[in-house]
Amino acid sequence: MRLGILLVLVVSLVSAACADDLGNPVTGETKTAFLTTWGERLRSMRSLYIVFTQAKHLPMLRQPLVTQGELWLKGETLLYVLTNTAGEKELTVRLDKQTIQTYYPLLNTLEVIDLQTTGTLPQSLAFWQADPEALARDYEVDLFQAAGLHTLRLVPKDAKVPLQEMRIVLRDFQPQELVQMEKSGTRILMHMTTFIMNPEISEAQLDLHVPAGTKVTHPLK
Repeated sequence: MRLGILLVLVVSLVSAACADDLGNPVTGETKTAFLTTWGERLRSMRSLYIVFTQAKHLPMLRQPLVTQGELWLKGETLLYVLTNTAGEKELTVRLDKQTIQTYYPLLNTLEVIDLQTTGTLPQSLAFWQADPEALARDYEVDLFQAAGLHTLRLVPKDAKVPLQEMRIVLRDFQPQELVQMEKSGTRILMHMTTFIMNPEISEAQLDLHVPAGTKVTHPLK
């Protein structure tokens, strides 16, 4: 199970656009070459640092929930933090081979999911696969090009998953935006203001610090 790639729980200010809005379709050998190069770039990534802004639109809300955050990835361990517009930390997630830990400071709650028990990754993580063949096994993969940008559109083949569609927008193979659309109507967009591959990241930077007295739950048990 490959985690060493990227998280991303993201949000959207955009509506579900049709294929024509994404640019011209890229097919055949050109598409294969692009996916191969993209996979090679992912395989070369030992660590990652991202600064991003994020907006999440829920069907029951008229305005999106806007946050900003940072993400650190080293090997197969990932940590990211979301901060609201008031400067309060709303969410911290730490993911490694064994567990996903999600800390909600405002609720004084830590959720723990054992990946060894569930045997699966969240959909928002699983599509960052360095192997184009594995990607094509799990998703319908379309590639579009417009104005110097490439957009990968990924639709899960498993109709039972809540995810409807994912998109990643790249310029010269560097991600600019991540979009996630769910069947529930929730839409997510992450806009990356900083994207640094292979920075120096210490183990201490990936620690999750939870205050004493925090309520711990195991939602999948």
